[in-house]
Amino acid sequence: MPEDIARVPEEWTAKTLGERLEKSGKVRDAGAFREAATQVNLQLVKPGAYPLPEKAGPLELAKLFNQPPPLIKVTFPEGWTAGRMAKRMQSSGFLHAAEFSRVAYPPAQPFPSLEGKLFPDTYYLPRTGDAGALIAPMKARYREVTAALPKPFPTGASGKPLSLAEITVLASLIERETSVAAERPLIAGVLLNRLRKGMRLQVDATVQYARELAAARGQLPTGHKAELLWRDLKISSPYNTYKIKGLPPAPICNPGEATLMAAARPKASPYFFYVMSPKLGRHRFSKTFAEHEHNIRLAKQEK
Repeated sequence: MPEDIARVPEEWTAKTLGERLEKSGKVRDAGAFREAATQVNLQLVKPGAYPLPEKAGPLELAKLFNQPPPLIKVTFPEGWTAGRMAKRMQSSGFLHAAEFSRVAYPPAQPFPSLEGKLFPDTYYLPRTGDAGALIAPMKARYREVTAALPKPFPTGASGKPLSLAEITVLASLIERETSVAAERPLIAGVLLNRLRKGMRLQVDATVQYARELAAARGQLPTGHKAELLWRDLKISSPYNTYKIKGLPPAPICNPGEATLMAAARPKASPYFFYVMSPKLGRHRFSKTFAEHEHNIRLAKQEK
């Protein structure tokens, strides 16, 4: 804890905390801190982040750590939607998690404006902060990461380079389509091949997101499903890439740095199709629809 914020990653005893404070030079004597902790009945310290005063005695510090942490550690994995982030905030004890959810999914707007810009990472966020305070660090990280992406971006259907907004949408599709890191640039190239040829993207994850968004707005009783049925592909939504051409109007999740990089620097290939192989644990890629149908049959046999 070398800085002015003490980060407690897990529940610590007062003894452990005292030793860490002594090691970082915040108290001279861990024993004196333990005595102070006994006076205020501090036994276990809750995980989180505690801003420390420039000068404080053992008793003052013991009282500080005996209160709920002002900053709570929270981790959002790559590919999570704003809705899932809101649920984690709620379960983690953020007082304004519901407000965060309303801002993330404003009922008056057709598309969630924050989706894709809430960068997935580990944060220490204010427990009592409003939606703005919760959102600001995530948007700042998104701007930081995307500013470093290599340019020019690849071209899309129009023959012009994609915009940052389009790169973010493309990355969100890739993030939800594969968990195999090595495949991301290749899948980016496949999706761009389809766009340039005027094909529908037909990405299952966009249909799943259409269902999740409808559920978040109370239009469906359930959200994400592991497997989609044929009737799900007919859902009426601007996100349904089985019915619309081109990219969806907005991201379908919040992609991580590696996936944004894959979208910005896709791998060129002659492929237009891919299907997940349960046996290989990765996708099989193909040039023609006939090859794709063959790979689908193989995948079904492997289940």
